[in-house]
Amino acid sequence: MQTHPSGCGLERSGFLPDRTVHLHPLDLCNLACSHCYSASSPSKRTILPLEPLLAALPRLRAEGYEVISLSGGEPLLYPWLPQLLAAAKAEGFRTAAITNGFRVTPQHRELVETLDRIAISFDGLEARHNAMRGNSQAWARAVSGLRYLAEIGKPAAAAFTVTNGSLAEVPEFIEICAGLGVRAVQLRPLVMAGRAPEAVADQALSEADTARLWLMAQTLQLGWEGEVAVHVDLAPAEALAADAGAWSLALEGGPDQRLSDAVNPLVITPEGRLRPWTYDFPEEFDLGHLQDLAPTRRVWISGGLPRLRTLLARTLHAAGLEDGFLDWFAFQRDEARRRLAA
Repeated sequence: MQTHPSGCGLERSGFLPDRTVHLHPLDLCNLACSHCYSASSPSKRTILPLEPLLAALPRLRAEGYEVISLSGGEPLLYPWLPQLLAAAKAEGFRTAAITNGFRVTPQHRELVETLDRIAISFDGLEARHNAMRGNSQAWARAVSGLRYLAEIGKPAAAAFTVTNGSLAEVPEFIEICAGLGVRAVQLRPLVMAGRAPEAVADQALSEADTARLWLMAQTLQLGWEGEVAVHVDLAPAEALAADAGAWSLALEGGPDQRLSDAVNPLVITPEGRLRPWTYDFPEEFDLGHLQDLAPTRRVWISGGLPRLRTLLARTLHAAGLEDGFLDWFAFQRDEARRRLAA
């Protein structure tokens, strides 16, 4: 099936509902969270220039991507964000951002309203959230951001990093979100990347914790149906392995394959590296640099994707041998690391 360049009528590509570019335009952040997978902080200064980003947008659209999802660092600190969002919308992209909420304020209303979707990140209830963020005002500012989104009629979402300590806080957090008018909550198991392995390794979910989180999420989905959509970044291993249709385009290959057929999401790092699936995926699997998205340079795609197809097939097979519940993208990353170490 040929897919349309506009993104309409696209076949499935992986487990995400949309073909997404996860853009990390900078590693600067106003916070230095203990678990940050990108090790962002106020002292970091890597930033993507605007010009190559603007030049890459038409190519990313032609490759089938539909959403530009901004993260960081703190994406609302990107100095050229208004220009980037305007250009992305002109190309037909939907735009989203995940933020700590400090800039979701009336002073930044025009910027906030330009984004199609905004999620504010949390790491637990107030005491835990502030401790992990290293800022006594982090919870208050994040909650204030959610309130402000509700005031201006902007659909709000929250992303909650689940540790073995915050797992028990999830139901109360969902209830708080419902009271604030939040439409969706994403539950994300703690990722062992960036500062996390050294700072919070003891807070990782055990296998039993992971199963508990999955079952809790199913209960919360039913309990809050119609009010708050609850999503968890986990699925039964056997279901992931059996869902071959999600990856048929990626595994088929062929001369007409577009990048979004095989790599969803595509990550762009603050250095401009093109990385498959997760920010912390081994750099040995990088597909090139932002500048390689120039219209005349396509050879890197055909050169890099066969290796990813082989890895994907092996990862799907490995998932079929697992029991319990998996964070698919973390499992992909770990399988890639195992292959490199072999």
